[in-house]
Amino acid sequence: MTDHGIQRVAIVGAGTMGAQIGSLIAIHDYPVAITDVIPEALDRAQQRIDEQVLLELHCAGIGTLDPAQARANITLEPDLERAISDVDLVVEAVREDVDVKTELFSRMDTINLTAILASNSSSIPTSNVISQVSRPERVMNMHFFAPIWVRTMVELMTCGQTDESVLRRAQSFGQELGLVAPIVRTESKGFIINRIWRAVKRESLRVMDEGVASPEDIDRLWMIFFQTGYAPFGVMDMVGLDVVRDIEWSYQRETLDPTDKPSPGLARMIDEGKLGEKSGQGFYSHPNPAYSQPGFIPRRKKEE
Repeated sequence: MTDHGIQRVAIVGAGTMGAQIGSLIAIHDYPVAITDVIPEALDRAQQRIDEQVLLELHCAGIGTLDPAQARANITLEPDLERAISDVDLVVEAVREDVDVKTELFSRMDTINLTAILASNSSSIPTSNVISQVSRPERVMNMHFFAPIWVRTMVELMTCGQTDESVLRRAQSFGQELGLVAPIVRTESKGFIINRIWRAVKRESLRVMDEGVASPEDIDRLWMIFFQTGYAPFGVMDMVGLDVVRDIEWSYQRETLDPTDKPSPGLARMIDEGKLGEKSGQGFYSHPNPAYSQPGFIPRRKKEE
């Protein structure tokens, strides 16, 4: 145990990120409760954890326990108060909606008077959700990335009133989980990576909407140029197209710039139920998207 003083953790929100964050913590031998108001979300989280996430973490050499041992550290708890009342850190991972998060942080603040209250939001600074929090000095952003066994990093950002010791405790805990854990030096919409990623994502969608190129050709060129296994549209499918849209709306509400409105093409896909990996169809068909198949990127023939 290091000096961060975090021994028990709760995750509020049992979606893709909630399941991954909880599993990462559990496989490092910390007890963690995952809670959600939707029973089906807890069922899906249990399935993800049991069938994929812990195995991926173990195969990547992450953590100190095997999957069975780590699974014993995880409690799926439908009641918010039971889940968070006696923990040292709460990580919120619910939908990207300021009103939802503001109400949730108010409730968490009254249930647990001492825990660090962190948001995994990828686009909403916690300064936007603390209007009803009595002790904002313990509130911060703690932004993890999916898939957590590949993107081993967490961004830490003040709410504007976060105590320096809280940031340092969270940083120490993140480092104990094997993550690179930079502190964002000033409040930044999109933090570090997502601020840069948003520019790439937005321009990729514009190139598609203007009919300049197809998502597949944009991804092919990106993968060849940067020598990566992923590209913008494949990543958007992994994140979830509805999540991408919600994030874009959150930026537009802040800037009021009409060019920041979400992509029309993206909106049509969501209306058709195409949400990416989680629905089986997005810019690609899943679970075996074309960009992961032989032949998507032509290979040079080896010289004789």
